[in-house]
Amino acid sequence: MSNKSEKKHVRHVPQRTCIACRQTLPKRSLIRLVRTDEGLQLDPTGKVSGRGAYLHDSKACWNIAIQHRLLEKSLKTELSDKDLEKMRLWMEDLPDNAE
Repeated sequence: MSNKSEKKHVRHVPQRTCIACRQTLPKRSLIRLVRTDEGLQLDPTGKVSGRGAYLHDSKACWNIAIQHRLLEKSLKTELSDKDLEKMRLWMEDLPDNAE
């Protein structure tokens, strides 16, 4: 018999799904993009108000999201040319493959 005090508290880790590859991972290991009144925005804190979507930090997932308009579907909006250009700029710093 074990005491209640001996039980270890397991901390809940929020899970999110990459909209491109559909892999579920801890929230902190994905990049959140948010639809705001000013347009598309990166959300490194995960706390920006607005509808968000998650992507891996790999160019492959970002390309899939752009080509198949997955981000537009997830954010329930139409992305402007300016938003798509922002995404391509952010994408330049990402690795080619997910690790």
